[in-house]
Amino acid sequence: MSLSRTEIEARVLSIVSDALDRPAESVTLDSSLVDDLGAESIDFLESAFGLKIPEEEIWAGSFDGVGSDPDALAARLAELKSSRPGFRWDRVPARPTRADLPRLITVGTVVEYLERRLAEGAEPSE
Repeated sequence: MSLSRTEIEARVLSIVSDALDRPAESVTLDSSLVDDLGAESIDFLESAFGLKIPEEEIWAGSFDGVGSDPDALAARLAELKSSRPGFRWDRVPARPTRADLPRLITVGTVVEYLERRLAEGAEPSE
């Protein structure tokens, strides 16, 4: 079964809203799963889609070559800021570390990851 981006977005938004007991209108693509919605894990999304979602794969390509260099990480985050203006960047430390990355996982980040995985042939559960 193939899902369009619109279908993936709608499904993820609905699942997140239900699982985290949030009003649907308060869940947006720019919502941080941790900071805005209080998620402690993404297990509920893994269960809903029947796919393992390793954190390091969510960021595949985004932080390649950065390692633990704080300057390289800050430079990459500056690029992300320009592409995600709706995200609450004021909550991200000025000198972020890799430990801060989970706070950057948004509903949109998960949608993009699932879109990539499903395009590669992974099959979501019903």
